[in-house]
Amino acid sequence: MILETVRPRDYNDVRQVGHYFREGIPVVMDLTAVADDEARQFVDFAAGLICGRRGDMERLSPKVFLLIPSVLAKPGTLTGIVKKLRPRDYSEALYVGHYFRKGVPVVMDLTAVADDEARQFVDFAAGLICGRRGDMERLSPKVFLLTPSGPARPNEAENDMTGAENDMTGVESI
Repeated sequence: MILETVRPRDYNDVRQVGHYFREGIPVVMDLTAVADDEARQFVDFAAGLICGRRGDMERLSPKVFLLIPSVLAKPGTLTGIVKKLRPRDYSEALYVGHYFRKGVPVVMDLTAVADDEARQFVDFAAGLICGRRGDMERLSPKVFLLTPSGPARPNEAENDMTGAENDMTGVESI
C-alpha cells in the first residue's frame, strides 16, 4: 500500500509532504501538533502543490488533510486509489468492507453517525483489519484510515457488493 502520513512538528517539515506528493504518493497531512499559524502555512503550501502538480486535497478534520496526486506512484493498480466514505448509518458498513477487500485504502469518516454507531463501525473495521492483516489509523476523533496489507486476490477483487453482503451475515448481532 502506498500512502504516507506526515505529522510535522514545525514548518521545516514541509518538505516531507512535497517529496511524497511529487513521487505520486497520496499523503495524509496531520497538522494537529503544529500551531494554527503554521498549520495555515502548510495548507497554503499544499494548495500550491496541488495547483502546481495537479491533484486533489480534502479536509478530513480541521487539521487533517488528504492530498491525492493526479499521477499516482503505481498507475493502473488498486493501491493507487484512496476511497473516502462518509456513511450515514451502520447499514453502510458493507461499503467499507467492499473497497477494503479489493485492496483499496479507505478513509472512514464517521462524523455524520451517532457515537454508538461509530463504535460499531470501529469494531467492524477492527475485525476487517484483523482478518485482512491491514492497519487502522485514527486521523481525528471520528475519522480513520484503513490500509490493506496488499492487493486482494484476483477473485475477491471481482466480487460485487452482493458478494460482500454474503460475507457480512450476522455482523449486526455481534
